[in-house]
Amino acid sequence: MSISDFTADRRTFFKVAGLGILGAAAAGSLVGCGTRQELVVSSADSVKLPAFVKAEGLAADLAGTAEGVPAAFFNYPKNPVRTVSTPPLKGETFSAITNIFGPPPNGRDKNPAWQEIESRLGGKLDISAVSSDDFTAKINTTIAGNDVPDMLLDNGYSIPDIIGFLQAKCQDLTPFLSGDAIKDYPNLAAIPELYWRQTVRDGKIYFIPIPRGGAGGLGFYNGNRFAEVGVSDTSKIKNADEYLSVMKELTNAKANRWAFGSSGFGLSVFQQLFGVPNVWREENGKLTYFAETDEFLEAIQFVQKAAAAGYIVPGSEAWTKSQMVNAFTNGQVAQIYDGLPAYFKSDGYGVTVPGSAPFVPFAAAGGKPTAWLDNVVFGRTMFKKNDEASIKKLLGIANLLAAPFGSEEYLLVNYGVEGTDYTLDGNGNPLATADALANTTVPWKYIAAPSPVLYLPQQEQVIRTTHKAYSALIPMGVENPTATLFSPTFAKKGSTMRQGIMDTAISYIAGRKSFDDVKASVESWRTGGGDKARSEYEKALGA
Repeated sequence: MSISDFTADRRTFFKVAGLGILGAAAAGSLVGCGTRQELVVSSADSVKLPAFVKAEGLAADLAGTAEGVPAAFFNYPKNPVRTVSTPPLKGETFSAITNIFGPPPNGRDKNPAWQEIESRLGGKLDISAVSSDDFTAKINTTIAGNDVPDMLLDNGYSIPDIIGFLQAKCQDLTPFLSGDAIKDYPNLAAIPELYWRQTVRDGKIYFIPIPRGGAGGLGFYNGNRFAEVGVSDTSKIKNADEYLSVMKELTNAKANRWAFGSSGFGLSVFQQLFGVPNVWREENGKLTYFAETDEFLEAIQFVQKAAAAGYIVPGSEAWTKSQMVNAFTNGQVAQIYDGLPAYFKSDGYGVTVPGSAPFVPFAAAGGKPTAWLDNVVFGRTMFKKNDEASIKKLLGIANLLAAPFGSEEYLLVNYGVEGTDYTLDGNGNPLATADALANTTVPWKYIAAPSPVLYLPQQEQVIRTTHKAYSALIPMGVENPTATLFSPTFAKKGSTMRQGIMDTAISYIAGRKSFDDVKASVESWRTGGGDKARSEYEKALGA
């Protein structure tokens, strides 16, 4: 059964009275709605998801798989099709806030690509593009100031009381997208159900998904430096002890060379190597949080050991994203943690760091390795409450931005205007001009996007390397068993409670706190709402 053929087999909708009071009276509330609302424990099966209407197929050079490995293309199709013939707007201006990675683009007045996209839209979209390092602070300041734009990115962790915000300020999109209603937006309808299952909260469709490749991966390594110490394939490392020896050989502090360095110690890498659950582990309907497992404790003990031995750049746990990128690109560190999409772009690690490759895992204790299926979506876009006509126009914007690979709009959104931002090579591939970067980094793809494919002009080796990595990671992938479920408690407090554990773990690794402090933070998680969230999720699982 393919991803696109997947159909719901459960309908779960548990009403739980008195699970929360949202509004000004609630401590720490951001939304100020001031009313008591009934929250529901639910799953993605609580609502009829959007119908799937497959886009016209293209023959891939490297096939995708039913499990989720993206299809790969070495060349852009010639004579691309136009998918949106009538602009969705009629002169209106809407607003959006989303992430941006890297330097800001040229503004609208000096950006032909931006102007052409808005010409296709028939109106304007004022975008507040916020650095990923600053996004959490900015989105919460925006919400607190009650200056909510029409479209907002939810990156999954920046808004502590996301359900309160959704209920108070955001549009229920269910009537517009559920079932056959989505067929009014064909490009959105071409996004498989796998991704739409990530958009249900509180029994309603509240988001547009921003699809990604399934596995975020375990970061990247400098293959040239690893080869110098005898490692040509990271999956062949036998166990944690051998890995520690490799880290030792990769480190020469006097030469400003270390084995590893990443923001927050890159703990995702080590958790996956040690088989830590992808958020939760489900066994016979019972859930265990990742931090409650022996594997989690073993993972952070390993990182503490590596840090104490000097194999991790001192202070790198506090690096910004740009500091981490620079450390890898200049050779200071041989391995970092970043998501696979950061490898696969024109200025990504695969292009800019010769010999770099995605880190394919081994099992720390020997045996079968695992990887998290933690990148099904980059994030989700929510809409501010609005009148029906405006919501339909906003969905029209999303529909154009979600035009699939092989279309005119995909070429425009990702590569800009022909002649200004790119020229075509003999195979129809867009080759960037000197002006391209400043024009094409407007974060349209962090507002809406189509199903992912692997395509990078004239970078066949990067395409093959990335496809090979996905082909290894996806089959060993471990799902989060609660990813398509909804717990009111976890929605309101989950990110804050998790952060308490992770902050303590990082402080322990850095030598500022004890191992007992880590255990105590897990107990605080349980009593502070973790056990309640577990109970709610287990009810949804049991339906």
